Amino acid sequence: MASDPELQLRLGMRCRKLRLRSGLSLMDVVKNNEISLSHLQKIERGVLDARLSTLNKLAAAYGVSVSTLLRNV
Repeated sequence: MASDPELQLRLGMRCRKLRLRSGLSLMDVVKNNEISLSHLQKIERGVLDARLSTLNKLAAAYGVSVSTLLRNV
């Protein structure tokens, strides 16, 4: 399945916004959620597709549901 660069970018911006709103640094997210720093950075830049398992971890880290994480993406 081909990735959609615009969708990846919107998802990345949404992840970054929720992370910052939660008052978390990149390091806070990766050290507690088994996600590598480079992986999270690529997701936030819209360079990498995120798996559902990763979205689940990010949503939990930000204190939101996956549906909230994906809202307006």
